[in-house]
Amino acid sequence: MSTLDPLEQVLTGDRAPGVYLWPAAPATDRIQAVVGEAGWRFIYLDTTTVVDKAGLLDAVAKTFGLPAYLGRGLESLTAYLAEVRDDFGVLVVWDGWAGLAELNPEAARLAIEAFTGRAARSLGGPFVVLLVGTGPALDVPSLVPE
Repeated sequence: MSTLDPLEQVLTGDRAPGVYLWPAAPATDRIQAVVGEAGWRFIYLDTTTVVDKAGLLDAVAKTFGLPAYLGRGLESLTAYLAEVRDDFGVLVVWDGWAGLAELNPEAARLAIEAFTGRAARSLGGPFVVLLVGTGPALDVPSLVPE
C-alpha cells in the first residue's frame, strides 16, 4: 500500500468527502501533485501562527481568497466555505491545526464543524480537508484505517 493510496481513494470517490486526520501524510508538494493530476483544486491552509478565532477566520478568508468583512462567527465561516467551489472537487491540506487545537480548542472546533458542514454539501463539488501531522485527540476520523 502506497502512502498516497488513502488520498487516491478520496479523489476517486471511494471515500466520502469530509474532514480527516492524516498523521503520517507525505510532503505537501506530493499531495498537491496528485490532487492536481486528478483535476481537483488544491488549497494549503497554514494556521501555524494562529492563536484565536479571529486569526483563524482571517487565515481562511485570505487562503481561500474570500472577503474578510463577512463576520466573525460560525455563520460567517460557513458562508465563506459555501463560496469555495470546484466541479471536480476541492482538497484542503490544513497545516497548523494541532497548535490551534492546543491553544484554542474552541476555534479549532469551530473550523472543523464548518469544514464538515461544507463537506456534507454536494453543491459546489466534493470538499475534503486533511489535518496533516499529529496533535491533540479530536473527534475526526483518520484517513488511514488503523
